[in-house]
Amino acid sequence: MRPDPRASAPAEPIPLWYVLPDGFHPVDLAADPHPRMEESYDRLSAVHPSATTDQLVAGVLSFESALARMVADGLVHFSSFALRTEDDGLLTGLCQIFVVDRAPGDPNLYPRQVLKAQRTDDAASALHRAIVPLPCGPAAVTVSDRVVPVPGACFGVAADGATEVRSVTFDIAFPGAPEAVALTLTTEALEYEGEFLEIATLVAGGISFTPPTDAPSPELDVSVATGDPSDGEDIRSVFG
Repeated sequence: MRPDPRASAPAEPIPLWYVLPDGFHPVDLAADPHPRMEESYDRLSAVHPSATTDQLVAGVLSFESALARMVADGLVHFSSFALRTEDDGLLTGLCQIFVVDRAPGDPNLYPRQVLKAQRTDDAASALHRAIVPLPCGPAAVTVSDRVVPVPGACFGVAADGATEVRSVTFDIAFPGAPEAVALTLTTEALEYEGEFLEIATLVAGGISFTPPTDAPSPELDVSVATGDPSDGEDIRSVFG
């Protein structure tokens, strides 16, 4: 577990920059949670007008609890995305970036170590596993489908549910520190695999461990660079 860098003073900036395409909506992890909870409540009310107050409150509290646990585990970025596809479909999902500890060693060997360390059942269930080059360095990429349980208590209902999601994870080592980035995008829109992998490649290609030349050094733990990400290899070509 990596301690939250925001808990220490003065906080040491994390040398991590990334570019988010249009259609991504980040959550400010350093902001006061109370206004965010009010906004979440209002959004849920609009999306689920028939939900009771207890159900809406349960949904908001469940999200905040999950977010706090992820921050404790090294989460430095969380966003949702909603993008129109070429056939006017809607591709929605979540984007998460964690900074985690890794064993000291050659950062170029880290992706191979990640794939080797994956549990046998995880590797067997993965749709695709590969090492791909990115502008920031080599990455271990895993694309997999899984069924995620949805406890009814999270939404103030008695019955539990489940949903099937597709995820793509990029594991990339910091070049000069025993740490690594784990970027994961997930979606329930399984019918848009091509578009999903394309947007995942775009986000991964925008990760950098050096500041952009046209931006100052970060004052926060994570800075979001502006501009277009460098071109990287489209993982669709790797996985066919």
